[in-house]
Amino acid sequence: MPTASTPLTLAAGWVALGFIALLAIAVLWNIFTDRIDLRFLISEPNGDASMARFQLLIFTFVIAASLFLIIAAPNPPRFPEQIPQGVLILLGVSSSSYLVSKGIQFSRDEGVEGRSPEIKITPGMAQTSAGGHPVQFRADVLRLPNTAVIWNLRAGPGTVDQNGLYIPPESPDGGPAPIGTVVVEAVSKADPSMSDLAAITLV
Repeated sequence: MPTASTPLTLAAGWVALGFIALLAIAVLWNIFTDRIDLRFLISEPNGDASMARFQLLIFTFVIAASLFLIIAAPNPPRFPEQIPQGVLILLGVSSSSYLVSKGIQFSRDEGVEGRSPEIKITPGMAQTSAGGHPVQFRADVLRLPNTAVIWNLRAGPGTVDQNGLYIPPESPDGGPAPIGTVVVEAVSKADPSMSDLAAITLV
């Protein structure tokens, strides 16, 4: 039979709730001030998404919330006899899958090595024409604290500004419009050896 809550258990439950709330506020504050890095919370050190980490994270929150609601209920059940078996089974499956995935990952060096920084321009390819619409590019600098880039026009007519906006050449009066491929480059300010290219086709 479930036992009725006593003032002591209710007080303990509210104290625990207050502590969790303060802890959550502190964690959120550190996240927003960039003191806590959550990039690897649900991803592996090599940058790949981790279903095992995501599953364990979700189940941890679900189980923690369920146990708190059970303990703080007016008639809490005895632990662990009256805790639903499905809850405990899910927690065991989640933890086991995480341990198995970690064992597989650490069996190879590639699983624990972090990816090197890189730059990725989007879109990688675009199309416009002389006198046509400009093309806006974006450069994502991954795994570097300094995300600033320098934009260059590697080949072809037109111009590109330091916001990644490519402006095609003017259409000549009475003559053939320039056609071909224009190459735009983004170079990392922090590491000039890192760059990426995008192509614009002038038609």
